[in-house]
Amino acid sequence: MSTAITRLLSRNKASVGIVVYELTDACNQACKFCYNYWKGGDCPSKMEAPDYRLARRTLRRLLRQATVGRISFSGGEPMMMPHIHDLAMSVRFAGTKFNLLTNGTLLSDQDIEIFDNLGVGAVQIPIFSTDPALHDEITSLKGSWQRAVSAARKVAAKGKGMLVPVLIVSKMNLHCIEEVLEFFHNELGANYALINRFNIGGLGLKNATALNLTHKEIEDMFERANRTAQRLGMTLQSGVCTPLCVVDPQRYPNVLFTNCSTDFARRPLTINFRGDVRFCNHSPKVLGNIHKTPLKKIIESATQDEYFATVPTKCAGCKLWERCRGGCRAASEQLYGTFGEVDPIVAAES
Repeated sequence: MSTAITRLLSRNKASVGIVVYELTDACNQACKFCYNYWKGGDCPSKMEAPDYRLARRTLRRLLRQATVGRISFSGGEPMMMPHIHDLAMSVRFAGTKFNLLTNGTLLSDQDIEIFDNLGVGAVQIPIFSTDPALHDEITSLKGSWQRAVSAARKVAAKGKGMLVPVLIVSKMNLHCIEEVLEFFHNELGANYALINRFNIGGLGLKNATALNLTHKEIEDMFERANRTAQRLGMTLQSGVCTPLCVVDPQRYPNVLFTNCSTDFARRPLTINFRGDVRFCNHSPKVLGNIHKTPLKKIIESATQDEYFATVPTKCAGCKLWERCRGGCRAASEQLYGTFGEVDPIVAAES
């Protein structure tokens, strides 16, 4: 291929740092907090069986249309996808890094070995309690704790920081933060973990009363997590952006906080196996489909869309706006049907 053609193709490609690639809608668990938008509402969408051929075709199109730094396989539950290793190999052949976001219950010894050989960057596995019964209650799958922990131990044994354990905190497991973080560190050898507050959406809409945290409980959550991380020498990261009027990150130096940029040139994108592009994996709004419109054009159009430029009324004039951006407004989309409202957590009982 000539240099001129290569340059022309490169100019027509999008450049994306991170893509969360939802391989399937299907999942073997029904976590009470699950934010997948297709599981919410009075009439949740029917989950289709994993479609390998479509997922492969979409992935190939993505890699033709964009230079991607890292692709995170997600779902649903990505390990329900047949031939997932072949998809991972395609990603690696394209020079792109990949992560796996899984509940761990379907992860076999062979899977772990293959992903290790392919150079997986991280395998995220959530563990919600050191009490198997409570974990299983949250996931709605008996035996899920034992299988997830078994997989986590085997991934951790590979070293290289491959395992990233995840703790999602709701009212159901707020009491056991210290025990879980100690388990991550002492039993799984993790010095880094994700800790996220419950963020409403999906099945969580139906279970909000049992899950929602008050402002004081969120502060308590991060205070205890910060204190435990300092004691254990761990670094924690909160992947769910929280409004700065609810949580002041400076109070928790051992917890890294993220904010939600609307700059499409810098933010991660979510793409599902059908080719639908979304703002993030919490947002239900489809920006376009890469089988119909090139990703670069979808991103350019979204960048100019006033939909994402709206400042919520409660945030107008706030000096923290540029840092905060109103928290997770994809949660507002799920609860209120609009991106123009501040994160629903602001209205939670303080």
